[in-house]
Amino acid sequence: MDGFLERLPELVIVVGKGGVGKTTCAIGVASALAASGQPTLLVSTDPAGSLGPVLGTTLAGGVARRIEAVPGLAAMQLEPAVTRKEFLARWRDVIVTIVDRGTYLDVEDVGGLVDASFPGADEIFGLLVLAQLLAGSGAKDAADRWKRFVIDTAPTGHTLRLLTLPDTFDAMISLLDAMQAKHRFMVRALTRRYRRDEADEFLEEMRRTIGGLRASLGDPARAGAVLVTRNEPVVLSETVRYAEALRRLGISIAAVVMDGTPAVAAGELDAAISKLEEVAGTAALFALPLVDPPPEGLGGVRNAFSRLHRLRGAGARGKKAVRTERKGLQRRGRSGLPLESGGDPEAGRRATRKQRGVVDLLRTLTIVGGKGGVGKTTVSCALALVAIADEGHRADTLLVSTDPAPSIADALGISTPDWATRGVETLEGSPGLHIWQMDAVSAFQELRDRYRDRIDALFDAFMGQSGDMVHDRAILRDLLALAPPGIDELYALASLGDALEEGRYARIIVDPAPTGHLLRLLELPTLAIEWSHRLMRLLVKYKDIGGLGDAAQDLVNFSRRTRALDRLLHNEAGAGVVLVSLDEPVVIAETKRLAGALQSTRVGILGVVRNRVKPEAMDSVGAQEIGLWRGQLMLPTFAAPAYERPLVGASAIRDWCERWRQRD
Repeated sequence: MDGFLERLPELVIVVGKGGVGKTTCAIGVASALAASGQPTLLVSTDPAGSLGPVLGTTLAGGVARRIEAVPGLAAMQLEPAVTRKEFLARWRDVIVTIVDRGTYLDVEDVGGLVDASFPGADEIFGLLVLAQLLAGSGAKDAADRWKRFVIDTAPTGHTLRLLTLPDTFDAMISLLDAMQAKHRFMVRALTRRYRRDEADEFLEEMRRTIGGLRASLGDPARAGAVLVTRNEPVVLSETVRYAEALRRLGISIAAVVMDGTPAVAAGELDAAISKLEEVAGTAALFALPLVDPPPEGLGGVRNAFSRLHRLRGAGARGKKAVRTERKGLQRRGRSGLPLESGGDPEAGRRATRKQRGVVDLLRTLTIVGGKGGVGKTTVSCALALVAIADEGHRADTLLVSTDPAPSIADALGISTPDWATRGVETLEGSPGLHIWQMDAVSAFQELRDRYRDRIDALFDAFMGQSGDMVHDRAILRDLLALAPPGIDELYALASLGDALEEGRYARIIVDPAPTGHLLRLLELPTLAIEWSHRLMRLLVKYKDIGGLGDAAQDLVNFSRRTRALDRLLHNEAGAGVVLVSLDEPVVIAETKRLAGALQSTRVGILGVVRNRVKPEAMDSVGAQEIGLWRGQLMLPTFAAPAYERPLVGASAIRDWCERWRQRD
């Protein structure tokens, strides 16, 4: 343990795919650091908010709470909405002033644009909290300052978005600075002098804050990642991509932890260790033993983490083999499933009697939701395979991932790099099943580039390079920097409406990011419609520029598609969410929270899949266990059995779905 702690920098970012044990690891790291005499703050950035329940306490209001059981340890649930409120209370009038100076909008329209943009910027405000904590300004007094920080992150996609937000925030500040630059130019032109004011102070403070965070994240002595993984094919594949993404962002990897490692025979972990060593670089590899059932509470987590040991070379320890549910990269069982090809997708193309019950879960738009690591992607693939085998509804089905860290290809055993990320691909051997792992960031960037090119062409043609228009050009071409974070995913998802209208697909099944990210995505349509309308009002002010309507057409189309998506999401006959859960207290609690949030947003819940059910429990699974009801009727609930070998490939997934059991 001491050797592990010595490798860690001031800021430890615990990262990994959903369900690998990040929270367990983060609590273990933070507790060990605090116990060593270093005051430590444990911060959760996961919108799902599971840290408090594991610690046995309530973390609310974005305020650090001392954990009495561990002297020197405090914990905090990041609540960006609270920070946003405080930020706007201090700076809203200044921002409105900047936008008023830099555009032709009326003051009322300016306020509307600011109010429509910043509610979607929750992740940015979360980033500001981290920056302030590292700078020491987040503490109320000297006694509350911490020497070490441990971040319990959300699953892959959400966290990678958070870590790239310094660039997003820079773009927003640059746009506001362009607006302020127009004001400076006009003042100097009229008075021949300019005196800095509060708007300039705001811009400087924001650049300084984000610049400090960027410098900290890029300094291995100050910040580094602990990358948590498991010895499972899909998880290992995502871990490799995660490590590469962290390096591109300039964030060092301090250690790699393989969680849930069973006691196995010599050499059985060698394949996984070799794969991790390729991406770990100089980082050491550690392992946490398998604990079944998973540890509960702070005491259970600390006890489990105390068994952390060095992994590199562990394959030679020669421990006695034991039967477990996880067999790493071993391919065993009667199917002889080839992992690279994904098995024979033609086997069992016709839906069986058991699968017809599963078909009843499907709608025109079916979203599969749940906590990270519960098996959403595998369930999504199973539903898609059942959909194309439904004789009563034979038409093409699109399986689409909106997760910034998609793993559909991994689940289907397809190892081709970037497969189905640049467009829709048809699954070989299954002509009715089409896959799209949408690259929402690139799709929205294409919209931005197209918009900028049109604005540049218009100003070049009609306005030349007059001083005033130089500033207007800079402002107009970068207006989309005010887009709320996450709107890129909504933009890509809304485009699916056209595919439905044109009859290209009878059904679309969506594999989204885990709970917090999914809820954010479902809340975005209303915000995005308001934002696009406010932006259009600004563009109308420039209507005298010939052809500006063409530059704004993409925004009009986006608004139309988003309205159509919003209507479909709230029509239970046409859309809804299938919840995936596990028989674990933390997962059940998060599933309840997700169900409550869906009900409050009036998005229908179609049913529940309880995944990885042990054989002896297959007959006792019911929706009442997690309190899920629809009106006075219990939701359709399916028990999906635990599998002894990796669930990879269409054949294995179809065989597994055949074993689902519906509970009344």
